[in-house]
Amino acid sequence: MPELSLIIPTYNRSEILIQNVLALRQKYPEAEIIIIDDGSTDQTKGKVPAVLGKQVIFQSNISNKGKGFSLRRGALLAHGQYVIFTDDDLPYGLEGIALVYQELKKGKPVVIGERAYFVDSLPKKIARPVFNWFFKPFLGIQMKDTQAGLKGFSHEAAQNIFRRSIVNSFALDLEIIVLCQKLNYPITKVPVVQKDTTPSHLSFRQMFQIFLDVFKIKFHRYE
Repeated sequence: MPELSLIIPTYNRSEILIQNVLALRQKYPEAEIIIIDDGSTDQTKGKVPAVLGKQVIFQSNISNKGKGFSLRRGALLAHGQYVIFTDDDLPYGLEGIALVYQELKKGKPVVIGERAYFVDSLPKKIARPVFNWFFKPFLGIQMKDTQAGLKGFSHEAAQNIFRRSIVNSFALDLEIIVLCQKLNYPITKVPVVQKDTTPSHLSFRQMFQIFLDVFKIKFHRYE
């Protein structure tokens, strides 16, 4: 069993993905790196396995299923004692991953990145108040930042959380917090800084799907 599994969902970003995976491999040479391609329409499916080969486990969704679907698929494939997921552009750098990893090795079951400020696209700037004033109170979440794309789990916590998750959209971040509360997993937060060069994107269509999924999360009877 590897000590660390790194899960990276991706969509149509083969160049930056390869660059960042090589940086991760240099930093964590023994880590299991799992890439879930969410039905990319560029050269990701052919180019990434050709360049990275056996350095990674590469899985491709038949079609674009959503970030939540991809993260769940990756987490349930992971063998590591610790499981960390981040985005393909490494928005919190190698430093953010190291902070999460450090806390996991102290025995914390769930560790998430928390931003002091946000680098957002226009739709997400509009959406953020909706998260804070409606989604989070509706789900009983009091955390400041639920959506940072950097979260880590013990192997046991990852399996228990992701095998229960049901949503395929960006709402998975909210669902993770809800499931932690239901399963009595304490959440440790670490401060992370989002790169100014990686604004967080969210389309209005994706925002609508999150709205629907929030109601799924609220009324689903989790086992």
